[in-house]
Amino acid sequence: MTARRTGDTTTEQGTILLVDDDTNLRGILRANFEVVGFDVVDAPNADAALAALDRARPDAIVLDVLSAGHDGPAVVRRIRTHPQGTHVPLIVLTTGVRAGDAVRALDAGADDVLVKPFAPEEMLARVRGKIKRAAEETGLQPLTKLPANGPIEAEIRRRLAAGAPWSVLYLDLDGFKAFNDAFGFAKGDDVIKLLASTITDAVAKYGEGDAFVGHVGGDDFVVVMRPARAHDVGESIAAVFDREIRRVQRDTRVPYCTVSIAIVNGSRGPATYERIGERAALVKKEAKRRRGSVVVSESELA
Repeated sequence: MTARRTGDTTTEQGTILLVDDDTNLRGILRANFEVVGFDVVDAPNADAALAALDRARPDAIVLDVLSAGHDGPAVVRRIRTHPQGTHVPLIVLTTGVRAGDAVRALDAGADDVLVKPFAPEEMLARVRGKIKRAAEETGLQPLTKLPANGPIEAEIRRRLAAGAPWSVLYLDLDGFKAFNDAFGFAKGDDVIKLLASTITDAVAKYGEGDAFVGHVGGDDFVVVMRPARAHDVGESIAAVFDREIRRVQRDTRVPYCTVSIAIVNGSRGPATYERIGERAALVKKEAKRRRGSVVVSESELA
């Protein structure tokens, strides 16, 4: 999230996903966020909120517990299983009428609960604080708002400890330096964001609900997921990226960027966090030797 100035007032820039089935309240909340510089994406119910997560990368989610038909905790859990909702600060609004609503929301994965009625200043302060803390504690990459190295390592170690089958996809752009040199870093950021959205879209389609997407930095990304659809995810990313890069790069003075995707699986070879990184790097090296966007599995090199 970045700051901008309007006249003599410093405002904040970021995106809030607002989930509330009350049109009037949603309008009031939207106005409170927009007046200080936030962009707002709103949704009237849980299904619309999950669809919005497929399109947007919010800095925070504000959910009215009553918008889910009195089952706010279930909505919180659904958001937390979405690849884009895993680490985003989530603040629940409640009337406080039903005993235990706040506890159930927090148990389901909410970061904070705000009881209505509340002062707009309090809501804004809570949201700002959660966004700032999330950036500091979870190590989100500012450009893509995806988890960075710390959360990536924690997720892989968690999967190893659980002993369940896993696959790691290691993704890297080809030709990205030449693109940056030709068109500048702002256009380069557009390519990074395109790859991030392509990955999260593919994971949302094939990831079986518990896949994890991380942004190592630069043009390197990681997906951790169950093995059954890992190759489908890779193939989808390669195909969609090859199509969409032509919208971002209309000038062909340098070749189009492509994406190399390496897949390693838990059933092949030693499984420590460090060793997985080494194995993925070897497979990616082979992928980058091939032309175009490619998916290479460790099993192909055996």
